[in-house]
Amino acid sequence: LGNFAQGYFRGVKPCRLTVLNTARIMVHLIRVAALLAVSALSYSIPTHGSTVAPWMNPQEDPVSRATKLVGAMTTDEKLALFHGSCSGYTGNVCGNSRLGIPQLKYNDGPQGFRDSIADTTSWPAALTVASAWNLSLANEWGQAMGVEFYGKGANVQLGPGACVSRVPRNGRTFEYLSGEDPFVGYHMTTAVVRGIQSKGVVANVKHYVNNNQETQRGSISENVDERTQFEIYYPPFEGASQAGLGSIMCSYNKICQNCGAGSIGNWSCENHDTLQRDLKDRIGFKGFVMSDWGATHSASMNQGLDQEMPGSKYMGDTLAAMVKSGAVSAAKVDDSAVRILWPFFAVGLFDKNNTNAHDSNVTSPEHTALARRISAEATVLLKNTNDILPIKAADVKTIAVIGSEAANPQVHGGGSGSVLADFVSSPLAAIRNKFGIAPPPPVPNNCSEGHFDVGFDYHNEDDQSQQKATSPEECCTLCGARTGCVAFTYQTETKTCYMKADAKNRQANKACISGICSKGPAPSGDDCNAQGVCVKFDDGSVVANAVSLAQSADVVVVFAATNSHEGSDRSDLSLGSQDALIAAVANASKKTVVVVVTPGPVLTPWRDAAAAVLTPMMPGQEYGHAIADVLLGDTAPSGRLLVTFPAVENEMKMSEEQWPGVNGWAYYSEKLEVGYRWYAAHPDVKPAYAFGHGLTYTTFTYSALEIDASSKTVSFQLENSGQVTGSEVPQLYIEFPAAAGEPPMQLKEFSKVTLAPGESTKIVFQLNDRSTSIWDVTQHAWAAQPGEFGIMVGASSEDIRMKGTLKIASSI
Repeated sequence: LGNFAQGYFRGVKPCRLTVLNTARIMVHLIRVAALLAVSALSYSIPTHGSTVAPWMNPQEDPVSRATKLVGAMTTDEKLALFHGSCSGYTGNVCGNSRLGIPQLKYNDGPQGFRDSIADTTSWPAALTVASAWNLSLANEWGQAMGVEFYGKGANVQLGPGACVSRVPRNGRTFEYLSGEDPFVGYHMTTAVVRGIQSKGVVANVKHYVNNNQETQRGSISENVDERTQFEIYYPPFEGASQAGLGSIMCSYNKICQNCGAGSIGNWSCENHDTLQRDLKDRIGFKGFVMSDWGATHSASMNQGLDQEMPGSKYMGDTLAAMVKSGAVSAAKVDDSAVRILWPFFAVGLFDKNNTNAHDSNVTSPEHTALARRISAEATVLLKNTNDILPIKAADVKTIAVIGSEAANPQVHGGGSGSVLADFVSSPLAAIRNKFGIAPPPPVPNNCSEGHFDVGFDYHNEDDQSQQKATSPEECCTLCGARTGCVAFTYQTETKTCYMKADAKNRQANKACISGICSKGPAPSGDDCNAQGVCVKFDDGSVVANAVSLAQSADVVVVFAATNSHEGSDRSDLSLGSQDALIAAVANASKKTVVVVVTPGPVLTPWRDAAAAVLTPMMPGQEYGHAIADVLLGDTAPSGRLLVTFPAVENEMKMSEEQWPGVNGWAYYSEKLEVGYRWYAAHPDVKPAYAFGHGLTYTTFTYSALEIDASSKTVSFQLENSGQVTGSEVPQLYIEFPAAAGEPPMQLKEFSKVTLAPGESTKIVFQLNDRSTSIWDVTQHAWAAQPGEFGIMVGASSEDIRMKGTLKIASSI
């Protein structure tokens, strides 16, 4: 979702509102409460006379029930489904008491319920979840999100995100489950959708399609050929469709299919080629397409759009006039109405209306534990020289923890994919706790003096941290405890504290109380436990001090982070000034471990000097606990990269025409060579860390490769040849015959396997016709390819352990 709908119910910095004043907000809240109450009280099982309405038979399939309901609706009642109407939540469609249609309540976002109050779980980002390469875990995550959305009264989750990563600097990579690979995206999206929808909530997969950059996202024309669409960018949406997905969100950009450089396409939400022909007719999607917020540009039902969000500018009176004139047929109206209604029958909304309240607190110890488990399992160990990890308590006396991110971490990206956390676990506190060391005493501040700037918002544009607070005094105290926080703004109605790096751009706002937090010197605290193990911290602001501490420690852990957000792409892939800090510390101590939080690919120019490197991507609220579990060996890392980490900026040599585009268009001239496929086609270019790469605290041996052409199976033995239990992710890549015109390698199967030391198991990968097919642009269908296929089994796209050949005879 975009900035179009930013406002009170979107959970975005309420002190920045310029349209709604306090009185209007209160009136709005009262109206919403009344609407919710009326919805709950007026809903009942509809009847026709003394009999239950024919669409209320739960034994019938959802499409049949929806078809019967649509048959009983007037034209005006059908038209009311095609646009946002009622207030509340991120989006809302009013219910119909005559026919027993409940309100349709939509809420952000792709990785948790987005609200202005911290009463939901701030989960690891979608990219983090998928980096675990564990479909069962992804499904569990989907179920947990479904439980929380249902508990908040929503019946549509505006997520998950599924776009394949094309541009390393894309600002929304962290929101998407696919990483660089459509096969991973297909299966991850399927698992998450099934999880969400099993809990009574309709999933909404986004952003369809080619939402591969935030730069100029509201105007750029993505020019891509048909084959690339079907082989790279469509599969995650196809997988979701085959999983019974209820809805898809079309994106802000334009799309010009089979256009060359210089052409400008149609808007995604009015693009007949991508919506009606490809998605609905060729892929077979049976659910409904809603627009992203403000992404509707016309009454585009004939082009494949079913619902405008959040209002009715085009799909209200304009669409009604088109229906009346015959420009949009009655059959088309009925088709869209059935598409919108059957998913809600499928998740059980008609049989048991969801009357849970928007302000319900849906956090739970179980979900907190799951967030911690996901973050730990998905952490990617990129390097581990001389098995420096896990840290062995018996071998160390002093652990140096360096970097402000250890004390005040960034754990999620910005925009509609962010979720406000009630509590964020910091690595510093979690590591100290592992050794029984109490948190350091708070830094003294001036908060008790109460010198507050009442009625003003420090409306700056720096990266802000936010947290729930009960008063401006508590907000000031939170700022005092956060490294880098100088000023704060407290929003009195949402009870949200915004912590800022400066007090610039002071603006009047009656709902805000701001202030400057003056801090004294940090008090000395006890950094050691009874056994003499010490955990000492330096925020890294003075590099020389950090280096001095590193030189005195037995092991050093440096924490760094970069971020991104909806609405803009990253300026580069560096860590800024943190790179110099890491390099200085790593060169000072050969026992330096580096942990990097990142929303996507990141540069690691200091990697040769570091002894170990890890990334949890965007880890969510349980980051501290999870990374402490990994560092100290309570959990072995088993994540694998879903995006290539390049060695240098723009390693794939993308031209300006490719990204960010020129004169309103971006040309996908790389075609199928996306991500690791590009590296496979350019073997002379070596990234820092390859797609699929990830280590753990043990080793694995691959052997006994067998390939059966008749059954299209690939099997081999996998053995844990190390000393501790661990998980491996064996990956199967294939190389098509040259005549097929495919990149040199592409992922076709993977599995996650946990084995005890010395334990072995037989892995069997089952290929199918789709595995060895390409999209035929003359037949507009999948076409199986004959010939010799290279089979590559390994631990990453560049760590191939065994090779073989699969021969497929021609069917002609």
